[in-house]
Amino acid sequence: ALEIQATIPSTPEKPSKIPMWKGAIGAYVINAICYFPVALIGYWAFGRDVDDNVLMSLERPAWLIASANLMVFIHVVGSYQVYAMPVFDLIERMMIKRWNFPPGLPLRLVARSSFVG
Repeated sequence: ALEIQATIPSTPEKPSKIPMWKGAIGAYVINAICYFPVALIGYWAFGRDVDDNVLMSLERPAWLIASANLMVFIHVVGSYQVYAMPVFDLIERMMIKRWNFPPGLPLRLVARSSFVG
């Protein structure tokens, strides 16, 4: 549930625990649906001779290897934003409490840019 904990508003009257767990379970089910067929087809195609990095086992066509690397890059850039959200939230809360920063766009720019930098 870490990847969505800072994205769902929660109040004492309406806690976000139930929708958060539904979202996390849904995300893991979708991941399993996407990744298990890839793993099974990869094992069927390469067997036990595959390297730890599947892309290294491919020799041709070059366009397929290049597009696969591009898709990995896009996946990492997108997932980084989701997984970093709780860290951003923690840093922003700390800056508001300890250093009395006013909440808003300047705080987000400073906190998130500092973390990424």
